[in-house]
Amino acid sequence: MSLDRVMTIEPSVGTGGEPLRPSVSACVRADLRASSGRQRVLLVATVGWIAYEWGFGNEALTPWLLVRVVSSTSGLWSVVATAAVGFAFTTVQQLVSGYTAAAGFSMFHRTTDASWRLLRSRLGEEPRDWFRQPLAMRALVVFTLGTTAVVLIQMTTTGETGARRLRPVVNQAAVLCGAGVGVIGAVVAAAVWLGRSVPALESPTDWLLRVLGNPLFWIGLLVVAVVGRRIAAGRAVSRP
Repeated sequence: MSLDRVMTIEPSVGTGGEPLRPSVSACVRADLRASSGRQRVLLVATVGWIAYEWGFGNEALTPWLLVRVVSSTSGLWSVVATAAVGFAFTTVQQLVSGYTAAAGFSMFHRTTDASWRLLRSRLGEEPRDWFRQPLAMRALVVFTLGTTAVVLIQMTTTGETGARRLRPVVNQAAVLCGAGVGVIGAVVAAAVWLGRSVPALESPTDWLLRVLGNPLFWIGLLVVAVVGRRIAAGRAVSRP
């Protein structure tokens, strides 16, 4: 499967025959040809994180991990363990992806430009400086698209480049995302604990746990969030 298919980028030729800007895959190939050694490793890592976070990688892995923790623990310890694992796993993952993206986007300008066009189409509106966005919007962006998107937004809106200058935004976004996953994990574990303690609710609780552990459920939520954001952006643009 091509990167363009995973990331749903626009075709290279418009419907009217007019040429469009190169696709993500074309830009990545061009950057690969112009790079060597460690630079290629960094580019592959950057593109891999983009595909993982902007695709359905997070939605396939994280819920499965949290459900495994809930299923293998019980009582109050289940709540604590699920929250801790969710926070730690997500925060570390987002830190790694964020710093990788900060280095990669600062070096590979073709890939960065193509990724920015894709991100704008995903968001449905012109993003703002991370620190100027409301907390709810920051949480939504990092939760649905990860720190790779946060880094790209910050670089484009402020002109800041490099891992050192982008450290504050990467750290804050990673912790925010980790905290969100930790809270969700704790709520799910508490609900399972309560449900399993009531005989009449034990079977529905096990069913709910299977649903929450199914990647398709979270992928569906992500799709709804993206569509809702685009609809809201379209309404805002159409207002007089």
